[in-house]
This record gives sequence, structure tokens and C-alpha cells, in this order.
Amino acid sequence: MKFCGLTDEEYDAWVSLERSRVKAYLEREGISSPNIEWPAFDVAPRFAIWAVESKKAPGWVGWWAFSGDCPTDYVSEDGSSHPRNALRLLLEKWGAYVPALKEGRKPDGISFGEGSDLATLGDSLERRITVLNEWLEDDELWKDL
Repeated sequence: MKFCGLTDEEYDAWVSLERSRVKAYLEREGISSPNIEWPAFDVAPRFAIWAVESKKAPGWVGWWAFSGDCPTDYVSEDGSSHPRNALRLLLEKWGAYVPALKEGRKPDGISFGEGSDLATLGDSLERRITVLNEWLEDDELWKDL
């Protein structure tokens, strides 16, 4: 975990808030009662990757959820059991959405709030991808995992 100037109390409050957001999001996506303990990786208070316990294999990761200063989202575990690879999968997923969004079209399989400006969302998502990709490639951020 990498703190960005937070006290322990501020960090704990941020984790609690983000966990609640992720839990609510996953339940809306059809994952009932997701077991989410603590971020597997974070740059608080900007971003967190959460290991979500598998329903088919309790004790193992089934999904990885993402929250913070980005769209809340998730990807399925691919067998690597590492948050860095989960971030790579997320960035690939988001990267596929950007061209359609920037053209003002809604990519298949995703939803947005009513009245969303898709082109603006595309630009914003592209900026998030750039920052998160820099973090993905920074070996120092991942050395303790």
C-alpha cells in the first residue's frame, strides 16, 4: 500500500468508504454478498485493487475490483492471482471502450448514467488509463506484493 499523505485514521476511513462502494457496485452487477476484506494494492486515496473471494472456490480470488478516482469496475481472476495482472486486464478492457466513447457511441455491454457525455467520458477514461498504465509499469510500486 502506498499512502499519499493520509493519517492512519484517514486511510482507514478511505478504505471503509471504498469497500462499501465496491460492495454495492458488485451487488448491482450480480455478485451477491461479495467477500471483500482489504485492498490487495492501493495508492490511497486515488486508487485501490480489491481481491474478491470466489463463490465456487472459497478462499481463492474470483474477481478483482477497482475503485477510487476512476470508474468502479471489476475483472475475473485469470489464474495469475496477482493484482498487477488484474490491472493489466482492466486497462485492456477499458482501452477497448475508448474509441467508441470518443466517437460518442456507447460500447456494447456497459452502462452509464442518464445524460452522460460519452465523448467526455472517453477522454476522461483515456487519461485514467495513461496514469494507471504508468503505475502498472512502475516495478517499485509492486515490489512488496
